[in-house]
This record gives sequence, C-alpha cells and structure tokens, in this order.
Amino acid sequence: MRLIPILFLIVVSVSCCTTGYRVFENHEIIFHYPASWRQVSFIKPPYEVERGYEYAVTVSEPGGDLRTMVTVEKLRADYRFPAPDNLTGERNVTVNGYRGVEFIYPENGSMVRVTVMVTPRGRYAVICRADKDDFEMEKENFDLVTYSFRVKQ
Repeated sequence: MRLIPILFLIVVSVSCCTTGYRVFENHEIIFHYPASWRQVSFIKPPYEVERGYEYAVTVSEPGGDLRTMVTVEKLRADYRFPAPDNLTGERNVTVNGYRGVEFIYPENGSMVRVTVMVTPRGRYAVICRADKDDFEMEKENFDLVTYSFRVKQ
C-alpha cells in the first residue's frame, strides 16, 4: 500500500520536470523546443533545387502564422551563411562544445538571431525569428532551442 503514494510522487515529479519542452530527434540531431510549440515542417529539398541546406526543421508557437519560429538547418558543405549588412549584434559562441558565431539583425518587421555552429557532423544554423516587439520576450524560448542543440556521435 505504501508503494502507491511513492509511485505517485515519482510520476508527478518526473512529469513536472519534462512538461516544459518537447524533443526533436532524427538520425543526427537533437534539440528541445517549448512544449506549447509544434513542429511545422521537416524539409529535405531535392538535389536539383539550389538551397544552402541539406535539410531544415521548423518549430513554431501555436497559431499557424509563423511569426515566432525557429528553424534548424544542416548547411551544405560549400555554403557560407551570409552575414547581413544591417547587423545589430554579433558574437562568438560555444554551444555544447561547438564553436560558432551568432548574429542578430532586423528583417521585414522581424528580428532574427542566427547561430551558426561547426560540429563533427557538419555545420548547422539555428535561425530564431519573432516580431520586433516580441523578440526579447522570446529569448528564453530561443535559448532553449539553441543551447539544447547537439549532434549524435
């Protein structure tokens, strides 16, 4: 009989600690995103389409308007992510041991934060976007995705 309350406490404590985010995982990457958000797309363009990435995963806040979202891209080996001319911030970062650069800039009424990292499996970009007025409020969500990102060995 005493086992039931203990099991209940274990279930409650585990669920409270894991309800804050969801996990995206494929054969090579893992990242967390807010539990209230949803995965919008997983795109692997055909080889005849010229893109700077091999595949891209997008997660977004609910609502379907894609005003606040994060896209994780595996960059093609020969692609150099262009730093925009209108940078408002740039810094070197380390994410889970991966060295990279992060830059912030305005674009079409939004603010964008891009973190490009070099990993043992290639280069990746985490692209965070929100309306200018919402950008600072979304920092915690953007950090969740960016700083939980890792590649499988």
